[in-house]
Amino acid sequence: MREWLVIETSQAHSIFAANNEPAGYIPRDAAETLLGRPLSGTVWFTKDESAKMREHPEWRNTEPPNAIPASKSTLITP
Repeated sequence: MREWLVIETSQAHSIFAANNEPAGYIPRDAAETLLGRPLSGTVWFTKDESAKMREHPEWRNTEPPNAIPASKSTLITP
């Protein structure tokens, strides 16, 4: 089993958040390789990093079956 990052939008926990659903999921090892840095705890991504992750073939919009949840990370949205 792979460890998957749960990616949320930067507005997910704001007072007026209409949607608290995760923006997507990506395997930790794939994201770390793609971005060239270790990811642990709460991580903020730039718009460019966010776009790279969304374009990755393993990016998912639904929770992967039998996934080991990793930490939640924040996706900076335009």
